[in-house]
Amino acid sequence: MNGRPLLQVEGLRKHFPFTKGILFAKTLGHIKAVDDVSFEIRAGETLGLVGESGCGKTTTSRMILNLEEPTEGRILLDGEPIHGLQGEALRAYRARVQAVFQDPWSSLNPRMKVGRTIAESLIVNAWGDRARIDERVRELLLQVGLRPEQAQQYPHEFSGGQRQRVALAAALASRPKLIVLDEPVSALDVSIRAQMMNLLKDIQAQDDVAYLLVAHDLATVRHMADHTVVMYLGKIVEKAPTASLFDDVRHPYTKALFSAVLVAWPGQAAEEIELKGEVPSPLDPPSGCRFHTRCPYVMPHCSQHEPALRQVSRGHFVACYLFE
Repeated sequence: MNGRPLLQVEGLRKHFPFTKGILFAKTLGHIKAVDDVSFEIRAGETLGLVGESGCGKTTTSRMILNLEEPTEGRILLDGEPIHGLQGEALRAYRARVQAVFQDPWSSLNPRMKVGRTIAESLIVNAWGDRARIDERVRELLLQVGLRPEQAQQYPHEFSGGQRQRVALAAALASRPKLIVLDEPVSALDVSIRAQMMNLLKDIQAQDDVAYLLVAHDLATVRHMADHTVVMYLGKIVEKAPTASLFDDVRHPYTKALFSAVLVAWPGQAAEEIELKGEVPSPLDPPSGCRFHTRCPYVMPHCSQHEPALRQVSRGHFVACYLFE
């Protein structure tokens, strides 16, 4: 696909100071939540961001949503840096980049009718008069599979799946170019997860919206993502087109993630990989390859030098000495 990517993440780092004390706080070190992360998302595509809890997925998404300032690196939307925006420019950015979170209940005001919740961003951005906004709310409810008259109901009158549809309608209201999906189906019953994922894909096809899918559920990533990035302790260890990644897993950490998932059908062979130990602290990450303390294939130089992210096949990159 030609042309400039919609979103460019370049050399992104986020280090949080670790302090002790209250009145005279002393900085003891820095938590390296995200450390040199780069990727791209094109219009109409989905990028899956996967890894264990604490790997840096959420911090990365918060920087893309402009809720955190990076320590280093930059994020560009349509070629323009997003950090440092103020006033009208910041409001315009918030309209173009929206989010849908894991728990829709926490993102919906229980005292506000859902129609008002969906319309809120339109009102803030002076999208039009009352009649035009009401018509847009009606369109959005229909688009996410709800009835227009449900605009007059409160969040507690909806099921979990319906509340997630309301949250999606609110995110779509300002016609964003990118939506950050933070575990969008993990809180839903298994029976309705597929419905929600198919709805997201249908909306993407209609509106050419891009998704950043933050998830630990590999089945969701495989169904939805065009490309997948695997993170471990703030670093990218593998990234590839999703089909390539699932067909040809390379990095030992990615293999371990995949081995923890049930096989697709009875009788299918599965390589079971047991990781030893706990995830190291991002306050004091291991030297060299950050995964070497748990890797079943560790070699002496893995603890001494950090492996570069290298291309091993078309579009498939791995940070591991096994493939140099």
